[in-house]
Amino acid sequence: MFKFLYPKEYISSVYEMSAEKIKRLGMDTVVFDIDNTLVPYWIKTPDEKLTGYFRSLEKAGIKTAVLSNSREERSKVFCAVTSMPYVYRAGKPGRKGFNALMAKIGSVPEKTVIMGDQIFTDVWCGNRAGAYSVLVKQVSPKDELITAPKRPFEKIIVKMYLRHISKNGGNNEQHK
Repeated sequence: MFKFLYPKEYISSVYEMSAEKIKRLGMDTVVFDIDNTLVPYWIKTPDEKLTGYFRSLEKAGIKTAVLSNSREERSKVFCAVTSMPYVYRAGKPGRKGFNALMAKIGSVPEKTVIMGDQIFTDVWCGNRAGAYSVLVKQVSPKDELITAPKRPFEKIIVKMYLRHISKNGGNNEQHK
């Protein structure tokens, strides 16, 4: 019933999506959400571990970019450290911002992994656009006011998704 909201994978951290794994999937681009996917919403810039992760992807020939529903200043400050391209106020789950980002970086959805912590924005956007959607456990239990009311509904979808995976012989190892 809600399969259009199911991610292709559910992982505990973006670090589980290595360059080797991305390439094995046949992908050449990774699009990230920022808030509660990469860092808690109150953290302004990526730390050394995160910038190292971005560099490892880029070194492997994988394009990286940010797609955020936040204001311009949020994306601009966060991405300045790495010079990563971004689209702000993306309007996820709509495809307009995603398509604009694809054009900006010269990528196509079929070769793109989109990672985010929200089903109703990140996963749905990726699925609608034809990308490989990955749901990432939120890095902090604290949410912004606009996100918090959606979490109980997302938990229901995640339970349905995990039941679907186990029933269909999916690899539960990647769905911790």
